[in-house]
Amino acid sequence: MDRLGRRFGKRAFDVAGAAAALAVTAPVFAVLALAVKLSGQDVFFRQQRIGIGLRPFEVIKFTTMPKGSEKLGRLAASDDCRPTRLGRWLRRTKLNELPQLINVLRGDMSLVGPRPLFAEQVACYEPQVQQAIGALRPGITGLGSLFFCAEDELLATVRDKERLYDEVVLPQKGRLELYYRRHGSLWLDLQILLLTLGNVLTGRRLLPRRVLPLVQGFEERVEAFRR
Repeated sequence: MDRLGRRFGKRAFDVAGAAAALAVTAPVFAVLALAVKLSGQDVFFRQQRIGIGLRPFEVIKFTTMPKGSEKLGRLAASDDCRPTRLGRWLRRTKLNELPQLINVLRGDMSLVGPRPLFAEQVACYEPQVQQAIGALRPGITGLGSLFFCAEDELLATVRDKERLYDEVVLPQKGRLELYYRRHGSLWLDLQILLLTLGNVLTGRRLLPRRVLPLVQGFEERVEAFRR
């Protein structure tokens, strides 16, 4: 199948999958939206990220912090005091990401792809990684999301969270996103979606076997950073 055919097939899969997921989760979506509203927050949090073609778009999530809290830092660790009580639960269960299904239907995002990054984060990458990110719609889940499913807990273990993220986490994400750009397929997407479900249900970090060599040595790099 040529590249155009793969893109068409992936888009059709995204639209069908997002529509089905929204239909199935509609009652949960409504209850969560009401709960966020009753907690005194705006239901949706919108933030500019970089999408396909390296163009900005607004990612949609359920609100987990009081308005303006994002100005105090772009990273939220598990020990961050900014999330509301409901917000901490939404983050832990990943349900704050549910409204991104709307982004998928709008064409801003894909079910599987690189995680949507801030412009300054994309700018930190070398050109080939930037091109890989710009060639794909960002995803609700992906290889980076799977490996860093407990990113907030990792960040909570160090004082200089921004430096750990920029020097250790971001480069590792770049390696995973570059791999996905070069080897992505519908079969890999299905694996990632199933592993994401397994991750949410079990709390375990799950990855396709074929990408395990890409993450070897990561823990050692984190430990070296702590020293």
